Amino acid sequence: MSVDENDNMTDLYAEIMKDVPIGNDDFKDLRDNDGYYVDKTKLIEEILSRRNTKVFLFTRPRRFGKTLNMSMLDAFFNMKYKGRAEAWFKDLRISRRKDLMAKANDNPVISISLKGLEAESYERFERLTKNKLKRLYGPYSDLRNSDRLTGLQKSNLVQVLDDDFGNIDPTEAIFNLSEILYAEYGKKCIILIDEYDSPMNNAYGTDVQDRIVSFMRGLMTNALKTNEYLDFGVVTGVMQVAKESIFSGLNNLYVNNVLSTDFDEEYGFTESEVREMLSYYGHPEKFEEVKDWYDGYRFGNAEIYNPWSLLNYVAKGFRPAPYWAGTSGNDIIDKLVENSDDDTWEKLIALGNGNSIEEQIIPTVTIRDIGERGSAIYSVLVMSGYLNAVESGDLYDLSIPNNEMRSIYLTAISDRLSTDSGVYFKRVFDAMREAKTENVESTLFDLMAKKIPFFAISKESDYQKILAVAAMCTQGKYNTTMEEESGNGRVDIKMVSKDNRCPHIVMELKRTDSNDPAVWKKEAEDAISQILDKKYHHGLTGRILLYGICFHGKKATAVSMTV
Repeated sequence: MSVDENDNMTDLYAEIMKDVPIGNDDFKDLRDNDGYYVDKTKLIEEILSRRNTKVFLFTRPRRFGKTLNMSMLDAFFNMKYKGRAEAWFKDLRISRRKDLMAKANDNPVISISLKGLEAESYERFERLTKNKLKRLYGPYSDLRNSDRLTGLQKSNLVQVLDDDFGNIDPTEAIFNLSEILYAEYGKKCIILIDEYDSPMNNAYGTDVQDRIVSFMRGLMTNALKTNEYLDFGVVTGVMQVAKESIFSGLNNLYVNNVLSTDFDEEYGFTESEVREMLSYYGHPEKFEEVKDWYDGYRFGNAEIYNPWSLLNYVAKGFRPAPYWAGTSGNDIIDKLVENSDDDTWEKLIALGNGNSIEEQIIPTVTIRDIGERGSAIYSVLVMSGYLNAVESGDLYDLSIPNNEMRSIYLTAISDRLSTDSGVYFKRVFDAMREAKTENVESTLFDLMAKKIPFFAISKESDYQKILAVAAMCTQGKYNTTMEEESGNGRVDIKMVSKDNRCPHIVMELKRTDSNDPAVWKKEAEDAISQILDKKYHHGLTGRILLYGICFHGKKATAVSMTV
């Protein structure tokens, strides 16, 4: 088959594939537009099998499918979509349960996400919350003329719709709406509250923290405790805030977190789901790569893959990268690195070397406990997805789950090194610009020996990241890129000079486990040959320095050439 024919077949194949749903957490939209969907409708079966449970709290790391599952529950139960469930759930697991499908689109549903409630001030938080509540009431504006509602119920409805909270306590708004919907439809409500802990996390460390926690306690208690109009409720978040502080007196609360064995396959992707997806998109041979990068999580008894990262991996041409890291800040890792004492640093080294550490894990520990309780940070890291935990007696074996998460740790460490070790980085690049190979080798060893732990340099790409960070210490004289397409391939590090007094620098890095210096030299020479063969320096003008560098542990062997 010719190249053109092959490209045409690839384009045709791509056209018939379902779209990869990056960032689409609307179940209804995903199903209407035939997006690729990993069937998680077992969650509906499990919830309906627990009819004596009134409120479910599911905590999982961000981007592990919580919002999409909430949208699925809304699509299944909400009576405003009457008759739509049959099409949306066709061919999914739940469709085989005719007894359960009979319950579809049969309840009023109140669904609200608390994401985005900022805490710059309490007034702003309260204003944003009232706006969300007003939008929650919006679809029911026609009920202001209903004969089924009492005068008080109509008044409560109208005041929220008119943004008049003068006589309405906003913490009672969800409860009031459930009462209104019960009066109108004669059926109890299902209440879905997504990202319940977001306002409290946003308020952490601010002077309004206590007021916002108090508000959330009132909202949750009114909506979910002794609410006679409640059929059942589902609440999701990242952290499990202590029951006594938010869910005060809520005796019918079922808590499910990453350590729970129930519902353990309903968030994130299982191995069989990953294999099925890779086969569907034509690359089953990529499984081992995916396993290295995105596996490693253990929720209860289930081995789980990061869904956000896997979807991005497929959508972006099956190229591994730390996609999860880009979805939010990783302040918790920064806290771990910045506040590391000798004991914590040793544990970081052990984790980075692929080993596990033993710690006590307390699910209700939150970010505010860091600094007040010695091992609190490990509990937060586990609950928020940065560490994997496997039960071992009264303690848990903790480990970095996969290459993606390892990359996040390394980045945090490198960021710290870029400020603490600028003098070492400067010496390396002074030697490089001067094309003094022996000095390059000695300054690299000095940097590695004094500032880089062994766990941070177990792979070739680790050296690449460290040198790229080091390049930031050149005082803005270079534009530095990693793995950039250049010539006929991807160059490890390319430093394009912004100062005509400085040479361009192109680096190809190698790593070897051999103890033979002759092998080190040969690898470095091969790296130079690769630069020339692939024309990695293509497009650069002026003085160009090429470096082939082979690393053996913390030792470096360098070969240079000027073109």
